[in-house]
Amino acid sequence: MTRSVAIIGAGQIGLAAEYEFAFEGWDVTLYARTRPARGLSRRTTFVEYIVGEDRPPRADVVLDTIAFDESDIARYDPKEIDHLIVISSASVYCDARGRTLDEAAHKGFPEFDGAIGEENPRVSPGPATYSTRKVRMENKAQELFGDRATILRPCAIYGIDSRHPREWWFVKRLLDGRERIPLANQGLSCFHTTSVREIAQFAENAATLRWEGAFNLGAEAPPILLDIGQAIADILKIDTQFIPIKGFPEDSVGRSPWSVPKPFTVSISKALAFEDGYPALRCVGELYGGIPLENTIHWLAELNPADWRAAFPQLAAYPYDLFDYEAEDRFFASL
Repeated sequence: MTRSVAIIGAGQIGLAAEYEFAFEGWDVTLYARTRPARGLSRRTTFVEYIVGEDRPPRADVVLDTIAFDESDIARYDPKEIDHLIVISSASVYCDARGRTLDEAAHKGFPEFDGAIGEENPRVSPGPATYSTRKVRMENKAQELFGDRATILRPCAIYGIDSRHPREWWFVKRLLDGRERIPLANQGLSCFHTTSVREIAQFAENAATLRWEGAFNLGAEAPPILLDIGQAIADILKIDTQFIPIKGFPEDSVGRSPWSVPKPFTVSISKALAFEDGYPALRCVGELYGGIPLENTIHWLAELNPADWRAAFPQLAAYPYDLFDYEAEDRFFASL
């Protein structure tokens, strides 16, 4: 019997999952406010859908890529859905002093003793921040579905169709002919990366094999900022010089979307252990690079939007100018 999956959201993760589930033979229904610009699989039905207004779908499996709070989960009827998969975030974790990524600007960046495991404490649930709402969402999923719920916690996601492509920080500079690119914190910052393909493949595996619980997802060897920049320059075949800067200048010169003062990495040993029993399905631990990164960088270079702020609104929302070339030139002149 053909299995059915309802995918909520046609963003970066939803579109990657649509392709993966359809490729594996599922009957896919994609629910979103607007139809995606790019084509969908022949196995996929598109349904115009507004969260909170339209009736939640029925399906063997529901993959909700845009659930941000408990209300997004409370509307599901566990009697009409066999298995629920939700996309959460590694930002739900807090350190021993209760510090999180959300509040780093005010309370200090969280510090962890190595890679963060799924058993690490999470921030308290509540309405205050993105992460506290995500925890409420996770709790509601587990409350309603128990061992029929799977929670995925990715890190800095990359892939095509993103509205938050951190790689644009390097791609735009390279396309603009910047011969030198400054890197704060000596280019050593490490903010764990996750391929959107990895998320989609693991979600399909979890749906097929009914894996339950929470799983961190990310690269097996998370790259430092300098490695990310060099990988992107190599893909575009554009020469540039990376200039390490000590610390974090007040004018944000060299500060990228990955620039963090302390490493933020997660342990993916749990996800690897689950997939080790199914070597043909193994997808987690994908290195930052290879085909997923190449596709992302070529997509960005070809898109090269005239108004990148409109194309990438989440990047535009950063509290500093991502492309302050005048400040960079003043810095280089001072060397």
